[in-house]
Amino acid sequence: MSVKKRDQLRLPKQKKPATPLTPSAEIYLPTYHFLLNEFQHARRHEKGILEDSDEEFIHQYRIALRRCRALISLLKPLFYKPQRDMLKNELKTLMLRTNLIRDLDVFLLNMENYFFLLDHKYHKGLISFFDGLQDKRLNSLTELKVWLQSENYEQQCQLIIGLLKEMKEQPRDAGKVETHTIAHDTLWLHFKQVESYCLEITPKSPDTNIHALRIECKKLRYLLEYFAPVLPKKAAKQQITHLKSLQDTLGNFNDSSVQLAFLQHYNRSQKSPAFQHKAIDELIRETESKHQHDKKETIEQINIFRKSKNLDLFYQLYEKHKK
Repeated sequence: MSVKKRDQLRLPKQKKPATPLTPSAEIYLPTYHFLLNEFQHARRHEKGILEDSDEEFIHQYRIALRRCRALISLLKPLFYKPQRDMLKNELKTLMLRTNLIRDLDVFLLNMENYFFLLDHKYHKGLISFFDGLQDKRLNSLTELKVWLQSENYEQQCQLIIGLLKEMKEQPRDAGKVETHTIAHDTLWLHFKQVESYCLEITPKSPDTNIHALRIECKKLRYLLEYFAPVLPKKAAKQQITHLKSLQDTLGNFNDSSVQLAFLQHYNRSQKSPAFQHKAIDELIRETESKHQHDKKETIEQINIFRKSKNLDLFYQLYEKHKK
């Protein structure tokens, strides 16, 4: 291990919320502590982002913020509308600051693979392309560092914490319902949405339908992970594992879709030397091929997911509750 590696910061470990989720607990309090804990977990990645020791700090920072925002939307009856809208907007603003640098990181982390894909005659163009991306990343990181150390950023973070505290101090009636009731009702609703998308998708479905399914799967996964403490352990684990298999292929499909859009926009908007333009054109062709392959694999995984024996993993728990 190099000296540089030894000196790198380690990713912060996730801490447990102060108030755990239990079946009989009024849901507002453990939800408040979960969201506060998740937001604080995101902020513990700031030092690693500032040092730029590992791209994973930005990635995990975004995941924690996304989880907060998703749960606020998914459990919206627990929040007053103005409070909910402000929280979602503030969290979205924080995430927007890292969008570009995360997209660039994904490309740069796959740089070797892109060189492997293309014939040597395109490598000069790829070198020029990736040099430009590294310059963009450096500029984006500089702007992000200034933002993370600014008074405005700290004020925005304190506003988010204050809005969350309102949930604790002024709970809505919906927040005083026992956790197990909301857990089953909410999970059943979002499982049925995932099932509906799965049953409608065919090899001829447009990409937008598959992206919509990916978003619904992500929502269900967040809920399953959040409510896991109040679900039968074996059933929850099986459901998460089964859903993850589908999400992995949906994630690959989305990655190639995002990369394709990025490359196409780059070639249209940038004034590049002819040799670089040709290299990116070739990379677009390879990415289009991969995207079609990813779509085929995604359809296959959807067909596996929607088999009766697999859907029964969800029906056995949620439909029983609905009866």
